[in-house]
Amino acid sequence: MKIALLGGTGNLGVGLAVRFAMLGHDVIVGSRKLEKAEKKAEEYNEILSKMESKAKVIGLKNEDAARKSEISFFTIPWNHAFSTAEQLKDVLADKIVVSPLVPMEKKNGFFIYNPIPEGSAAEKLAGILKNSRVVSAFHNIPADKFADLDAKFDWDVAVCSDDEDAKKIVIDLINQIDGLRALDAGPLATSRMVESITPLLITISIKNKMKDLGVKFV
Repeated sequence: MKIALLGGTGNLGVGLAVRFAMLGHDVIVGSRKLEKAEKKAEEYNEILSKMESKAKVIGLKNEDAARKSEISFFTIPWNHAFSTAEQLKDVLADKIVVSPLVPMEKKNGFFIYNPIPEGSAAEKLAGILKNSRVVSAFHNIPADKFADLDAKFDWDVAVCSDDEDAKKIVIDLINQIDGLRALDAGPLATSRMVESITPLLITISIKNKMKDLGVKFV
């Protein structure tokens, strides 16, 4: 499958890029600047080479990465993602778009969810990308640990969408990653609850001196 990581230069980006590439998917790292995308792709390819994998990641500008993709992940800071979506809505038409976006802010030493009028970041993204198949997932993944390719974890990933076929494709894709279990969390409107868990996890981590808290449903 052709997977684009739009803005895929952070910890979530590297975790997804290397793992999906090792699973045999065609991975494209996107950025506003071609040079940055190509540099990140080189870094990811070095990691793959050290892991004795022949897989290759390529770097392109966001628009070209989105155009070539079957699935695009918005691994972009949430406050920049919506303007990017406006720019890419034509090339993302009819494609699956995954939102791990979480609107939150730091206040008085802890993080709080920052509700937006649309209800959730995923719903706002879907409102912009009216012709795309928007799925939300990966909100509660500790990005630092996920970027550590030697790390072991056992996390659940809540997946929300109004498009049942697109949701199933994303669930199947997530379940290919060792240590992750994707769960159907219902329609896209459920995203507002899933997104709000992330600042809670971060605050608990800070206040209790814990690291890399994820979610597991038992």
